[in-house]
Amino acid sequence: MKASFRKIFTIGLGAVVIASFLVPLLILAQADNADERAKGFCARLSITSSRTDQRIANRDSKLEAKRIEIANRIDVRKSERDARILEKRAKWDANRAEHFAKLDARAQTDEQKQAVVAFKETVTAEIAARRAAVNTAIQDFRQGVSQAIASRKSSADAVISVFRNSVQAAFEKANSDCDNGVDQRTVRENLRADLSAARETLASDRQNIEKLKISMESLIIAKREAVKAAIEDFKAAIEQARADFKTALPQEFPEE
Repeated sequence: MKASFRKIFTIGLGAVVIASFLVPLLILAQADNADERAKGFCARLSITSSRTDQRIANRDSKLEAKRIEIANRIDVRKSERDARILEKRAKWDANRAEHFAKLDARAQTDEQKQAVVAFKETVTAEIAARRAAVNTAIQDFRQGVSQAIASRKSSADAVISVFRNSVQAAFEKANSDCDNGVDQRTVRENLRADLSAARETLASDRQNIEKLKISMESLIIAKREAVKAAIEDFKAAIEQARADFKTALPQEFPEE
């Protein structure tokens, strides 16, 4: 889940989706190049503005759809992982119960029975402790991921909002200049410059959002280390329990 989840988070919910908002302006620039020799720029301005607004709105819809798709994929992966964990734990529980039953059958004296009871209680407690630690690590990871996703979404939405407002302001300024009789060539060049500045700001802000990848890496490392520590603590406790068990019993009563 680690690598695939990282890929989902980085690509699906990362700043790469913001790049799609650059496309409408690139299309606009190409259209303007074709019309550059023609007169009547101000007459076409409202149509160009409407088309650009529609393209941005379409990108908004696609972005939201992408976010929903990624969120659903993450939920599915969570469910699949939880199911695998429960399945493995059920098998371990069944094997352990079988092993405990064999120990109970071998115990004949009170001393042996008490040793088996103590061993079983220790093993059961340590397994519960390990599972609790692993569950906590997974829960902390998922909460961290949810917070990181929310942070990236908030940052991306803010960046897109600034971009959208900049585009709107650029067209409003162009309309005002047209109404005030500014030379159409000047209006066109000023609009292109303003849109270019909006693109550059968007690209810069997008790079800043990419830095949030660091939080994802730290979450993965923290979970990995927490699970590793839980397993190591469990192994050490079980080895000690086995040693105590063997010490408490005669040699003719092996643990296994």
